[in-house]
Amino acid sequence: MIRLGLPSKGRLKKQVEKFFFERDLELVNVGTSREYLAEFKKEKKIKIILLAASDIPLEIKKGNLDIGITGRDLVFEKILGWQKWMLEFKQLDFGHADLVIGVPQFWIDVNHLDDLEEIAFSLRLKHSRCLKIATKYQNITREFLIDRQVTNFEIVESQGATEGAIVNGIADVVADISSTGETLTQNKLKTIEDGTLLKSFASIFVNKRYYKKNSCDLELKRFLDQIVKDE
Repeated sequence: MIRLGLPSKGRLKKQVEKFFFERDLELVNVGTSREYLAEFKKEKKIKIILLAASDIPLEIKKGNLDIGITGRDLVFEKILGWQKWMLEFKQLDFGHADLVIGVPQFWIDVNHLDDLEEIAFSLRLKHSRCLKIATKYQNITREFLIDRQVTNFEIVESQGATEGAIVNGIADVVADISSTGETLTQNKLKTIEDGTLLKSFASIFVNKRYYKKNSCDLELKRFLDQIVKDE
């Protein structure tokens, strides 16, 4: 039995359902809507486990899932050194979003990372504090900025509406996922030219140990061949 982790709700869930339907693998709910149970209509050798998309990476790492579909941003953020634990088996053509830095629109002279570094230096010099960056993606943001020699910043953890952190006085700038940029604009924010931390999309991830052990299994090969075939 192959244990397959899929998103339990949201737009990604609908996109995953469409992806499988196009490959003659129709997903149907079983039980009540609160039980998060599903199965393939024609395929009974796959055990489907519905989870929050953000929980799928850790469950693959722990070996509780053999295969999972989730966003690359979640894997990169949740599992440091993720390549040790899992394989990115197939990049998919949906779930597109960019992880970007958003700054206030009235910062008219801030258009590059160098400008942001100058703001951070000025805050340190004049107010003895760091530039505060609100984000759910602390690991990706920290690594990105350090690699590009941006210093004097402080990560503020955000699990809610990150774009509102500046208006609420929690942070100076944000780093958040954006698919259209509309939410940033509504919150009077703008992106900077070299401020894209990650281009994300959905991918099929496989537990590395499981795949190494079962790569010759005919059922696994048949299933993977079916789901990665070209549309």
